[in-house]
Amino acid sequence: MQLHSSGWWAVHTELQLSTLPCMPKTRKLALPPKGCRLSVIASSSSAEDGRVPAERDVRYRRADFSDLHAFEARQAFVKNIASGEAGINLAEAALAIAAEDDALVSHSSVKLPVQAYAKRMQRMAEDIAHNRLDHFPSVGSDRDPTAVLEVVQRYLYKEQGFQLPLTNLSGVPEHTRVDHPGVWENAKHAYLHETLISKRGIAAVLAVLQADVLQRLMKLGAVDFAVRTDCRNFTKLPNFDLLPGMTRSMLTRPDGSLLNTCTSDAIIQILRFLKRAYWPFAWDSSQGLAGDSRGLGIGGGFASAAQVALEGEADAAMQAIARTAKHRLERGIWTSPGAGDLRRAKAACERLVLVAGGAFPAERRDLAVILLHCGFVPQAYAELQAYMASETGQNSPLQEKELVRRLLSLMQAQAGEEPPVAPYSVESALTEQAPTVDSDRMIPLTW
Repeated sequence: MQLHSSGWWAVHTELQLSTLPCMPKTRKLALPPKGCRLSVIASSSSAEDGRVPAERDVRYRRADFSDLHAFEARQAFVKNIASGEAGINLAEAALAIAAEDDALVSHSSVKLPVQAYAKRMQRMAEDIAHNRLDHFPSVGSDRDPTAVLEVVQRYLYKEQGFQLPLTNLSGVPEHTRVDHPGVWENAKHAYLHETLISKRGIAAVLAVLQADVLQRLMKLGAVDFAVRTDCRNFTKLPNFDLLPGMTRSMLTRPDGSLLNTCTSDAIIQILRFLKRAYWPFAWDSSQGLAGDSRGLGIGGGFASAAQVALEGEADAAMQAIARTAKHRLERGIWTSPGAGDLRRAKAACERLVLVAGGAFPAERRDLAVILLHCGFVPQAYAELQAYMASETGQNSPLQEKELVRRLLSLMQAQAGEEPPVAPYSVESALTEQAPTVDSDRMIPLTW
């Protein structure tokens, strides 16, 4: 028996094959003869035995399309929100978020089937129109809007069974500090496609679903009145608000699409949930979730991320957990131990800046510290300067200002050596060039 000291073990047994006289084309495994040599060969075996380790065998490796898939999903998201509040399609934007995050973590050579999930919502709208509203009077003044909306909500939340998760708005305990917010949050509850599968999602996702189904009913001609999806309270199931005097024709654009009547606050809430779920540093909710989500005070994850960047991570246990999470996520394994995911946290922060960077400048602050940890120093420097130039940054607490000053000082030398970078915006995102698929960059197959 030969044993090699490292790598994955593969057992090769040398067996003899015997041929049956009556079946000359059939072979069977004979019992190993006495004295059979059993060799245990490691994947890191030397080249002199002629074997190639599976990790380096080109037959078990493939090209990585994840960057290209993530870029295409981001472009779909940016083009959607670039049409403005009235023109945005919230369901398409939510599915683009899911498609990008799926590409980042799965390394799949196949994109997330966005259209398949859109067809699910179309089938629900058709089911309501043909099987739930067929006994109502024909579309017009005789059709009671309140009764129609009750049918829609009963279909979604009773018949289909869509519901809020037990943790509701967030699982992170309020007025405390947790080392790993990802332990407390289930990111799947913030993805529209996962909600369509499990029938469970946060109120913002259900608001997007409800608004999309109603828009599809309007396109089918089953609904002639206009409503607004109420997003003022994300701690309960969304409701409808009638828009008096408005009809379907008033909301229809020349290309046949409908104007959006659900606020983009739903997308902002989805992205903030994802940012919290994937934040790879400690999270402070001492001021409550409302304060954290608006960047008020020093709550949230900025302070802990900034301190790690300035002073390093002193907790060896947290370092080990982070390394384990990175190892698993790089191999397309979703079951992270809750230590966060820097790539998806960065993606959530970037999309938040695109949607809400003007109204909530603190989103640039959080993006800056994540970019710094990713090694994008000039970009982080630009975002942090843009934050400090805003009214929110100028009125921030002294403790936060000191952290920002130290971060800017840390980055100033390296940022000054490279060409200046403009803060992230919809315009700059639309001009980005698609990444090329590097044929030399091969990743191992996920077993």
